[in-house]
Amino acid sequence: MATTEVVVRGAVTAAGELILDQPPDVPAGRVEVTVRIVRDEAPMQQSMVQTLRGIWADLDAHGLEGRGGEQIVAEVRAMRDEWSERQEGLEALQDRLRAARERRAAEAGEP
Repeated sequence: MATTEVVVRGAVTAAGELILDQPPDVPAGRVEVTVRIVRDEAPMQQSMVQTLRGIWADLDAHGLEGRGGEQIVAEVRAMRDEWSERQEGLEALQDRLRAARERRAAEAGEP
């Protein structure tokens, strides 16, 4: 009888079940299984520069442009102005509420 050996990767579950990554190319019937623990290879680490170059290449491939320094500065200024206006509005509201409290206290004869 000829022996055929096929190597198929897979995983063993916590319950001890064997899950194969793909079905083995062998005829149906009994088989003998040897389990060898395979250490996962560490994913290849990219440097930050390589990652940025990849991002830039993707942007170029899709015809997209990143924001320029002037655009970023303008957006930050606009955001600061919006928050400044919001803060001024909140302070005005506090002033009105404080004045109303003081009027009520004065009308009630409180110090």
